[in-house]
Amino acid sequence: MSNQSDSLESVVIGDGVVVKGTFMVPSKAVVNGVIEGDLTAEEVLIGPTGRITGRLSAKVIDVRGQLHNTIISEKSLIVRSTGKIAGKVHYSEIEIEKGGEIEGALHQGPDETHIPPVTAPQPEQSEPEN
Repeated sequence: MSNQSDSLESVVIGDGVVVKGTFMVPSKAVVNGVIEGDLTAEEVLIGPTGRITGRLSAKVIDVRGQLHNTIISEKSLIVRSTGKIAGKVHYSEIEIEKGGEIEGALHQGPDETHIPPVTAPQPEQSEPEN
């Protein structure tokens, strides 16, 4: 049984509910409805009727519904038999059940957008002679 402080830091988007915006959830997000926007959480469960159409970032992601856009799973990504992902996926470890679908680019390891770009050294400019 979870303690009350965990439930205070969690969110549940019920079946039939549509929310739009950017969401930061300190603990767990359970999505049975629709999120049109970005979600960052510790753990995310997308139920069979759930759908997220924005950037999703979490340590653990369990997909039974649909994800569209960029998905970043820092620890584990599980795509259940009813799960469908379309987009750019970054993961540390992945499990795909028979029937689970992924369409797009898969990248094992960190999301490159969090790594600062490497800039080439600029050539030295010589001083004009007088």
